[in-house]
Amino acid sequence: MFERYDESSRRALFFARYEVTQLGGLTIELEHLVLGILRESPSAILRFVNPDTTAGSIVSALARQAGEKVSTRVEVPFSGDCKAALERAAIEATDAGHRTIRCEHLLLGVLVNTSGHAARVLHGAGVRIEAVREHVTSSPAERPAGPAVSRQWKGVTKQGQEDAYIAHLEREVWPSVRGLAGFLQASILRRPIEGGTEFQIVTIWRSLDDIKAFAGDDVEAAVVPPAAQALLSSYDRRVVHYEVVNTRGTLS
Repeated sequence: MFERYDESSRRALFFARYEVTQLGGLTIELEHLVLGILRESPSAILRFVNPDTTAGSIVSALARQAGEKVSTRVEVPFSGDCKAALERAAIEATDAGHRTIRCEHLLLGVLVNTSGHAARVLHGAGVRIEAVREHVTSSPAERPAGPAVSRQWKGVTKQGQEDAYIAHLEREVWPSVRGLAGFLQASILRRPIEGGTEFQIVTIWRSLDDIKAFAGDDVEAAVVPPAAQALLSSYDRRVVHYEVVNTRGTLS
């Protein structure tokens, strides 16, 4: 769902969830989303407000105690209104010719829900849909996306460490890469071999530049943290990249 989100808008969603843990509630509401945008990219909102409006005044108007506080370890879902705002944000990005979804698109998604408390606060601060949309549509359209890139790597776990290695990937590696710009998906493949289990890790990224931001200038260097190395008897020091031609179930 979040493949199109740029790094800033993903952080805004993270901060929206954080606001729930601070203010209370069982779902991420539009108020939390606006607070998340303000925390991550204040200018995405403040460039449209009245001269006498501050970020603090908007926060005060939005920061209502919504219910019992929840642990940061509890999964907090988006409310129905918030899901609708996210869907609208994607439409606004597409209509503007933008490949990625930015904080300004999220703001438009909230403003379309004009009957909610968050939208009323924004309207009271002087934020208008027309002004935001004009700003968004005047931003340069992004260049068309090139083919996605598959990054592939192999390693062999020590005997008896197969489950520990999978747990390491699921608990440590995937959460750290999911929020990176350009990361699309990942797969874990394995097969038994003499002396252990061979794993092939396949990740798909939007572009080689996105991989470079993750792996560094030596884009083919394997990124194997010490915790993973301790579970492996051998592993590739270099990775292989492939251009993704087709991801459908059948080839045509």
